[in-house]
Amino acid sequence: MTKRWWPTRSERGQASFSVVLTLITVVLAGVLVNRVAWTAEAINKKAGNIAQTATPINKATDAVLNLDTTNELAGSILETAKPLEGKLGEIVRLAKSVDGLAKSINGSATTVDGTAKNINGDAASILATARSIDRGVKQIVTNLDRTAEVASSIKGDSANILTQAELAHRLAACIDGGLPGPGSPADAHCK
Repeated sequence: MTKRWWPTRSERGQASFSVVLTLITVVLAGVLVNRVAWTAEAINKKAGNIAQTATPINKATDAVLNLDTTNELAGSILETAKPLEGKLGEIVRLAKSVDGLAKSINGSATTVDGTAKNINGDAASILATARSIDRGVKQIVTNLDRTAEVASSIKGDSANILTQAELAHRLAACIDGGLPGPGSPADAHCK
């Protein structure tokens, strides 16, 4: 009795399953790359908005920080106004009010300046993160390109294996049909 050697359906199914699984993996990786790229682009836009918002705040705080000079000028006016006895009390009261407001504004300006610096620091951190994500996306794309090349090579190899298996099956059928023996029916695969 002759033993036949040709691939069974389960072996072909396993090869097909491997190819399908590889293609599904490539598609899923592509979807993930697009999602990461979209998120990185959104972070870049937010970082740009924060940087634009922080620039005018920094300029505004420069003007507020000049309040010390204003305070010095107010003191000089107070000294000049001393000879004006009748109006002096009112001028002093107004000068103290201006001085109090200046100190309050100066304190607020310091807070605003600190906030602006924090926003700038956060923007720089977000920008660094966005750049890191961008580098990661580029690496994923490179890896996907390599995976696609491997998948294409596997597909070519599996097609060659299938062709060789069909040839081996045909040759085995011919050999089996050519063997002497009682009741050996001709195999239709031998062409």
